[in-house]
Amino acid sequence: MRAFDLGFGHSPDTLRTHPDVGDRLELADAVRAGWVGFSGPGIDPATWPRGPFTGLPMVHVLTLRLPEEYRRRGPRLPAIAFFQGDGPDVDHGDPVVADPESSAPFVRGSAAARRHPQLRLMEDVIGGGFALIWLTEEEFGAGPIPPPGDRRDGGNGDGDQGPNARCATYPVTPVWLGTRDDPNAGLVPSESGDTGYRDRFDPAGGHWYGWAEALWGRCHLGGTTFCYQAVPAGLTPFYLELTEFGGLNFGTGNAQIDLDSDVFDWAC
Repeated sequence: MRAFDLGFGHSPDTLRTHPDVGDRLELADAVRAGWVGFSGPGIDPATWPRGPFTGLPMVHVLTLRLPEEYRRRGPRLPAIAFFQGDGPDVDHGDPVVADPESSAPFVRGSAAARRHPQLRLMEDVIGGGFALIWLTEEEFGAGPIPPPGDRRDGGNGDGDQGPNARCATYPVTPVWLGTRDDPNAGLVPSESGDTGYRDRFDPAGGHWYGWAEALWGRCHLGGTTFCYQAVPAGLTPFYLELTEFGGLNFGTGNAQIDLDSDVFDWAC
C-alpha cells in the first residue's frame, strides 16, 4: 500500500505544501486530483452541507479524487469533499427556523436544503461542525461550483458564526497527489512501539529522525501521522491528514480524517 502527499499549485512544477503560504514541494509523479477553495463539488446546491444551528452553508475546504486503495466506500464513490461549518461559539439554543414562505432568501434557502445521501456530519470536542461527502465520479467531474448564494439578513455578521461559505472567499487552487516516501505507509498509526510502526522521534538523539523531519508539515494520505497530541484511537492506514490552510480553523494544528473507520480528530 502507498502513502501520498498533497501538493497545491497550478502546475506540477510550482507545487507547495499549502495553497496560500507553503514550502516548495517536489512530487516526481504528481497527478492532478482535485482542488481547494471557495467552490465545491458538482452536487445539487440544495445538498450543500449547512451548519445545523446557523443554517449557513459550510465553507468548502477540499475536494479530492482518491487513489484506488483509499476508496473505502467502493469504486462507485471515488472522491470526497470536506467542509467546515458552525463554530463552538454558536448559540446552540437558537437554531435557524426554516420557512419556505419567508420573504428572506436565507430562510427560504434553509427550508429547501436537504441531506446529501453520502453526507457524514462530524462535531469536534469543542462543538465545531464539519462534514464529509463521498462523491460519485459525476459529482467530482462537475465541480468546482460555487456554494448556495443565500445569506442572512444584514449580511456581514456571518463571520461570528464560525467558518461558512458566505464569508470565506478563498480562491480555487488545484490539488495534486504524488507518492510519499514513508516507511509507515500501509501501517496502522500506533504509539505502542511493537506494531512495526516507526516512531518519528529518536529518543537517543532527542530529536526527530531525518526521514520524519523531511515529511513534516505536509497534507497527506496514509503513512506517518504528525498529530499534535496523542494518536486518535481507531485510526487506520486509510486516513487523510490536513494541516491548517485557507478557511480551515484547527487552532494552528492539524486534523486526521479516517476514510475507513470514520474517526475524526484535530489538535493543536
